[in-house]
Amino acid sequence: MQQNNSQEARRYPLRMPPGWNPPVPAWKSVFDGKTDAVSMFVIGCQHSAETDVSGFLQDLKTIGGDADIIDFATCTDRNGLQQSVGILYWCNPEDAANWLDTDGFVSFWAKHTDPSAGYGVFREMMNIPLERSETLFSGPEHDHGMSQCRTSIEGPIDRHMYWGGMRDRIPLSASDALEAGGPLRIVERSENRLVVEAHENLCIIRSGQDWTFTQGAQREEYLEQIEPVLKAGMEFLRDQGDEVSCYTYRYMRDLDAEFEPAQRSFGLAYFRTMKDLEDWAKHHPTHLAIFNKFLEIAPKYRPDLQLQFWHEVSVLPSGNQIAEYVNCSPGTGLLGGLTVEAAGGG
Repeated sequence: MQQNNSQEARRYPLRMPPGWNPPVPAWKSVFDGKTDAVSMFVIGCQHSAETDVSGFLQDLKTIGGDADIIDFATCTDRNGLQQSVGILYWCNPEDAANWLDTDGFVSFWAKHTDPSAGYGVFREMMNIPLERSETLFSGPEHDHGMSQCRTSIEGPIDRHMYWGGMRDRIPLSASDALEAGGPLRIVERSENRLVVEAHENLCIIRSGQDWTFTQGAQREEYLEQIEPVLKAGMEFLRDQGDEVSCYTYRYMRDLDAEFEPAQRSFGLAYFRTMKDLEDWAKHHPTHLAIFNKFLEIAPKYRPDLQLQFWHEVSVLPSGNQIAEYVNCSPGTGLLGGLTVEAAGGG
C-alpha cells in the first residue's frame, strides 16, 4: 500500500522528492485505533564486567511480566562499565504509571538501589504519543521493539530512504517543526541520586539489526562488512556523541530468555532534537559509511534480504519524561546531557 503523498493541510511540506521510488522496500507498523500513546521504560543496572547481575535481571523479569513487552540487553558504556537493562513497553500509559506503585516494583527498586548491591541503578521513563513516533522495517514480518504489540503492518511505503523520510513519517511533523525547548532539568538531587526531566522534543531512537535468519553469503556480508562499519559509527556516538548533540548512546546486544546473547543488536540513543539526529545521519562520515554499505548490499537481495533492519523514532513532549539515576557514573543516560556543573559529579 502506497502512502497518500498529498500536501493538503500540511504546514511543513513533505521532504520526499517528486516521483520518489525507494531503492529497497520498507514497511511500518499500525497500532490499534484505541492506542494513542505507548510508555517505554528503560530499567537497568550499571556494573563492572565481573559483577553478577543475574539476580537483578531475574527480579526485573519477574515483576516486568505486567508489561506488554519486555526486552533484555547489555552493553559497554562510555565509562567502560557494563549496562544490563530491561526495556518495557505498555500500550496503555496509565497501566505503566500504576505499575510503578505496585508492591512488586517498590520492593524491587528499594532492594537494588541499596548501596550494598554493588552497582548503580537507573530508570528512564518515556511516554510516547504515537502522533510523535514512527517505525520502519526492512520486511513485512518483523516485529521488534514497541511493534511487538502492533495490530498490522503497512507497506511497502514510499516515505523512506531519502533525507527527511524519518521526519515525514511522524504525523505531527506536518504541523510542528519539533524544535528543542530548553535544557534538561534536574528536579531532585541527593548525594548518590539524580532525577532528570527531559526538555521539549527530546528525540529518541532505537534502531536494530537481527541476523538470526541469515545464511551463507548474506550472513558473511553482515558479520564481515556491515557490522564492523556499524560498530564504528555506534562507538563514535557512544564516546563522542556530544559533538553531534547526542546525550547518550548504548550499542546493545539483545539477550534471550536465559539472558544469553542473541543474534540481535540495537542502538538506543537520546538526541537533543530530531534535527540533530538528522544532521548526524545526513552529514557525518560515520553514518554515511553505514548508509552506503547498506545500499551496496541490500538492493541486490530486495525481498530476499534475510537480515532484518528496523527502528523506532520518537520526539517527546515535555512534562512526563523522567529519568532517575542512583549510584551511577557521570554521563550515564541523560546525565550525559547535563553540564559538569549541573551534574555535580553524578
